[in-house]
Amino acid sequence: MFPSLPLPDILINADDYNRVMLLAERSFHTQPYVSAYLERELKRAEVCDPWDPAGVSMGQRVMFRLDDEPRMRLGVLTYPNRPFGERGNVPILGPVGAALIGMHRNSTIEWMDGERIRTLTVLDYGW
Repeated sequence: MFPSLPLPDILINADDYNRVMLLAERSFHTQPYVSAYLERELKRAEVCDPWDPAGVSMGQRVMFRLDDEPRMRLGVLTYPNRPFGERGNVPILGPVGAALIGMHRNSTIEWMDGERIRTLTVLDYGW
């Protein structure tokens, strides 16, 4: 099985783009799957000035849903230097964080998690 939805448009501010690309490159040997996924997302992203509105950005709160779960999740997209396991942190170097970057409200993305297709839908962000 392969993902079947078209990839959603993503918009990333230039500061996040540069920092996350550096993280993706540096994590290649330790987390090759996440590194490749992030690089793919960044290469297809539209990049805007740091002060312009963008999709989900680093440090922002985001409300999202995984798969068909009825419950909504709330988190903050974080860099890896944040304390591990801190409640509400969604690390950019994890599959959910990598899927969130640059996404817009009501957009959905799919990815393969082993043999399973996972989906993530952004409900709201930026407050």
